[in-house]
Amino acid sequence: MYLKNRFPNNYSFLQGLRVLLVDNDVNFCNSFTPMLQSYGMSVQAAFLGQALEIFLQWQPDILLSDISTPNQDGYALIHQVRTLTGERGKVVPAIALTSTVTEDMYQHALLAGFSLCVAKPVVIDDFVAVLGILAIANNPYPHAN
Repeated sequence: MYLKNRFPNNYSFLQGLRVLLVDNDVNFCNSFTPMLQSYGMSVQAAFLGQALEIFLQWQPDILLSDISTPNQDGYALIHQVRTLTGERGKVVPAIALTSTVTEDMYQHALLAGFSLCVAKPVVIDDFVAVLGILAIANNPYPHAN
């Protein structure tokens, strides 16, 4: 499935995949957003303080959130998201992003409600493969709707 260690970017399940990227690092958002868009994904970037409102209005397929920011943290966001989506019956896959991943941090992220915890910087092709797997696992028949 990999071609020269590169995840193919023409898979239909990635086209239009709605990804909410939550991070207070503007430079990270400005560089990561176009990388995801180059795979056909629709990406909204948000600061932590505005993320829940955008999440509710835009209804992304996948949430990517930094878990440690100076004034707020992604753990509170995922708790709010899991509470609201649980009430609606739809679970949105979520990946915690952080500069360092320890075993304790990984366990804490999973227990908080994240699907995965990934260290930044990410290897984009590998990360996109993970997003594709999460998208397919969450909606195995995307064109059946």
